[in-house]
Amino acid sequence: MFDVSIPKTSNEELMRRYQHIKPVITVDGKLHHFREFTFKEIFGINYLWYDHQNVRQEVNEGELEAMEDNDFVCLHNYAFPGIVKPSIAEVLSQIDVTYLPSVKAFEITKLLDFCENSFTYILFQNGYYTSIIKLYK
Repeated sequence: MFDVSIPKTSNEELMRRYQHIKPVITVDGKLHHFREFTFKEIFGINYLWYDHQNVRQEVNEGELEAMEDNDFVCLHNYAFPGIVKPSIAEVLSQIDVTYLPSVKAFEITKLLDFCENSFTYILFQNGYYTSIIKLYK
């Protein structure tokens, strides 16, 4: 086994990031914003579980632009094998610092199955599910 973990980021830094980097989701082929989440919620909930309750207005045309070739694999803790629970804080802590000045939003475009390939299986054995994150500027 090898050592892998979600980067440790201070609560203050995560809140700074959350002030200008928000989660979005594609619904019926259109990008939508989520409601604002509380400090506690960005750490403690899977914001996708209740997406039908949390999704808000559609993203305006030209408001966000996908950052090409910047998708990345993101780690997520799991509560129980088989139950992935991505949090906003997990994603915010894993965005490359070189992108932070220009990123406005992120989207989980795919939750990867732990047996998708040997990489995801090793990560699962180390306590993580994985997803693909798309960044928007």
